Amino acid sequence: MRNKFIYLLILLSCVSLSARETTVPISADLSQSLNRGLKYLASTQQEDGSWNGNHGRNVGETSLCLMAFMSMGNLPAEGEYGHVVGKGVNWVVDQAKPNGLIQYSNQEKQAAVMYGHALATLMLSEAWGQSRNQEIGKVLRNAVKLILEVQGKKGGWGYKSIPEDGDTSVMVMQIIALKSAQDAGIYVPQKTIQKALSLIKTRFNEARKMYGYTTTKVSKNNYGSSAAGTCIMFICGEKEKKYTEEAVNSLLTIMRNDPKKQKVGHIPYFLYYASVASYNQGGDAYREWAKLLEKYLIREQKSKGEWGSYYQTAFCILGASLPYQYIPVYQK
Repeated sequence: MRNKFIYLLILLSCVSLSARETTVPISADLSQSLNRGLKYLASTQQEDGSWNGNHGRNVGETSLCLMAFMSMGNLPAEGEYGHVVGKGVNWVVDQAKPNGLIQYSNQEKQAAVMYGHALATLMLSEAWGQSRNQEIGKVLRNAVKLILEVQGKKGGWGYKSIPEDGDTSVMVMQIIALKSAQDAGIYVPQKTIQKALSLIKTRFNEARKMYGYTTTKVSKNNYGSSAAGTCIMFICGEKEKKYTEEAVNSLLTIMRNDPKKQKVGHIPYFLYYASVASYNQGGDAYREWAKLLEKYLIREQKSKGEWGSYYQTAFCILGASLPYQYIPVYQK
């Protein structure tokens, strides 16, 4: 019995050492930078709990901002910014429609309805998973039901709340929302997720080890979608390394050469997804990524603490705060 106990201690210590090996502490400089970002977002929240960005008030941008706060330990009525999160969550919940769609009806531009819906679903699933608030749970279940109903024939989703197969970007956001809800205890058919992953794999560029936007064609403007494809393969437990580890190497190469100097499109979006992907790979890949990301974010942060618009600032905070481990869907 004593030998078995000693063996268990050794096994647990090995697991602990392995976890520490892939964990990169957030430096004091980066922590200060991220907190400046949160302070900026808190100061720009509207009285009703939303954020009024370039597209006006909308559930997607507001949900991203709320997740930035959640990623650093703030929940409704909990943490330094608990009041910010509480107001924001209530506003998003109030935008839910009877058919399950979460959408601010007076939004100035309604082109990316399902993208915003997926972000709201993701945020609410993380909030509900940690609070079990009944009102949030009701809205969340209806939101998940809508995503399942409008999946396209090939396994994708489009930007409108009708069945269609769209680009990698909008597809990945639906899958992350479903996976988060699934992890929080809401039933999501596994075949729905697998069908979507199969479609994304058809866009994998074998030569470049990157995912295309709608085909296997890869361009600088859509590197973010490639990072999104890599990220979702990790989150959903893909075992074939070309879709995960080899794809992370491609993302690292982009980061080594500085995405700004290369004129990469939608950089905060790229940083968000590539951070989650490299974090899930861990080890040397994430250690290098985290070092490069910290250098980039501190250099590019603006005077008020922002990295551009509200959603761009939120993406940067989400990508850099992963080691805090407050949002379960991003964890291994």
